[in-house]
Amino acid sequence: MAEEARALPAIDERSVPFFEAAERGVLALQRCEACRAFLHPVRGRCSACGDTRLTWVESAGRGRVWSHGKLRRSYQPEHEGKLPIPLVWVELDERVRIASRLAASEPGAVRTGDRVAVVFERLADGTPVPVFRRES
Repeated sequence: MAEEARALPAIDERSVPFFEAAERGVLALQRCEACRAFLHPVRGRCSACGDTRLTWVESAGRGRVWSHGKLRRSYQPEHEGKLPIPLVWVELDERVRIASRLAASEPGAVRTGDRVAVVFERLADGTPVPVFRRES
């Protein structure tokens, strides 16, 4: 596996549906069948009610920048020549937060409250990862 894939959680039995959806360009989230809460990252039980009946659903992939910063120093080779990298915490419309970054093609500064939508970029090993672009 490529060096940059270390930043991702291991692809295991529980996370396979997330990566299968990503291959189709879809952001998938777990949802608790008991309390209907959305979950991220992948879990074995609901963080809201503790139930273990979790299903996978397609997210709209849209939300607002909840917080942001910039990666200015890294010891990972895949970041060479790309610093600073704009990082974002996005609160999806499903009311769950996801840590990511802006898409490589996104120019300019990001602001808290900016509307964003998910797109997928591929790591060197071909693994699709969700990143965000500003909505017009």
